[in-house]
Amino acid sequence: MIGWRIIKTGIAVALCIWIAQLLKFEYPFYSAIAAVIAMQATIEGSLRAGIQRMKGTIVGAVTGYVFALAMVNSPWWTGLGLIVTMTIVKFMKWPEAMNIASIVFIAISVQLTGKPLDYAVNRIIDTALGIIVAYLVNRWVFPPRYHKETEKSFQDARHHVIRLYQVAFRALLDNQVEVGVEEVDKLQQNLEEAQSFVALVQKDPASKKSGEVRFYERYVNPLTRLDQMRITVEQMIHLRQEWQFPISAKLHTDLVQVLNRSYSFLSLITNPTEYSAIGAYEETIEMLEKVRIRVIKDHQGTYGGPNKQYILELLDWIAKLIEATSGCLRLSP
Repeated sequence: MIGWRIIKTGIAVALCIWIAQLLKFEYPFYSAIAAVIAMQATIEGSLRAGIQRMKGTIVGAVTGYVFALAMVNSPWWTGLGLIVTMTIVKFMKWPEAMNIASIVFIAISVQLTGKPLDYAVNRIIDTALGIIVAYLVNRWVFPPRYHKETEKSFQDARHHVIRLYQVAFRALLDNQVEVGVEEVDKLQQNLEEAQSFVALVQKDPASKKSGEVRFYERYVNPLTRLDQMRITVEQMIHLRQEWQFPISAKLHTDLVQVLNRSYSFLSLITNPTEYSAIGAYEETIEMLEKVRIRVIKDHQGTYGGPNKQYILELLDWIAKLIEATSGCLRLSP
């Protein structure tokens, strides 16, 4: 499917060429190239890329003009000028402007056929036109809005965590249930996608109107918590590889209760209600502590059996998942 960025780039280039021809610019090519580079995924990105290109163009045009005045027809003179140009850009700490500054310098010093000053000024004007057109097109023609995609990716990640946690826990209760590490990899990809959308939203000036605190509470903090949940599920899958079956009937019953209560609490991240969340949190913590005490007091090995240490480790990881869930629900800092 063709994205809007591709379509808007084509529109921006067409407008640049049309305006350049209308104003009788000698080289519409430079305006078009500037528009392509300046068209980014976000409005803020377009502005930033445009500014960097403008900086590079000005540096390259000035150094190109100065070196062209010497009228030294030598490749070594051009090489020296390029070194000076790149040194200036590096000194100014504009790494993103390095390439365009070099290109503009070479274009002026090698391909110059008219007056150096006219050529240098025209390149600056050409670039400015491309940047302005790209920025305006990106801002007014189907402007990027990533809130919807961010919400969807977060919902997908939440449901994925819940589903995978349930499967991983059931695999500890039943040796017939299998779950692979590749499922965790898919979850990680899901979280990375959500993270990329969050990064785009953060760069969008429109998102800042809602306030940094609200944005952090809605996206950044939950994303961190979801990644903590992913780690817990991953560790549970690793524990499954060391788990010895069968387990005692009493332990099985208790773990089923832990699963049911923790799963119910975790599920609240998709549809939270404060009253039920607090109650589910307290019940889950209470059940975890009850099982922990039974495992610790099981000196005969009739409860935990050979899995005693693994059970304690499992309970620790579940406790971390519960705390991460509590953070998502804003029950804890």
